[in-house]
Amino acid sequence: MWASLMCTSGNDSFCSLLADGPPNPPVNPYFELLLWLIGCARHTLPAIFLGIFEKKTNSPAKDAELKQLRDSLRQDMEEILGDDGVFLYPTHPLPAPFHNQPLLHLFNFAYTGIFNVLGLPATAVPMGLAAEEGVPVGIQVIASRYCDRLTLAVASALEKAFGGWVPPFPVSK
Repeated sequence: MWASLMCTSGNDSFCSLLADGPPNPPVNPYFELLLWLIGCARHTLPAIFLGIFEKKTNSPAKDAELKQLRDSLRQDMEEILGDDGVFLYPTHPLPAPFHNQPLLHLFNFAYTGIFNVLGLPATAVPMGLAAEEGVPVGIQVIASRYCDRLTLAVASALEKAFGGWVPPFPVSK
């Protein structure tokens, strides 16, 4: 659903954005992958794979089906949340991963991506450090469309209650 909506949004393609947009020609993700293999790529591996994935197209009927599913899910969420409800949801299924570790769990982006697809406002809130790993953990606050003020107000209250952002390691002076 996410990929289909990205490809049919009518906006510049992701490969075009990688090239800093028009008038520059879009990045060729296959060539960029070859450059990545020899350590000369200008983009990260996830960005390259997203560019490759963008080249895969669905039928117009499948795209329409996925848009209808998106609209139905959005409507369900907005009926639950109303004009004054919020939904608290993790930003990631695990504490902050180490560099390149997300490549092993490609679909963990769905924790935030689904709310982007649905067009719902979401505010990420730092909630301190994981007890065992000592790395940052967070939560996101989601509300109905046009209720951004709620996500920001709840995020501010949570940040005050839990101490907000803290460095993941002692700061030496």
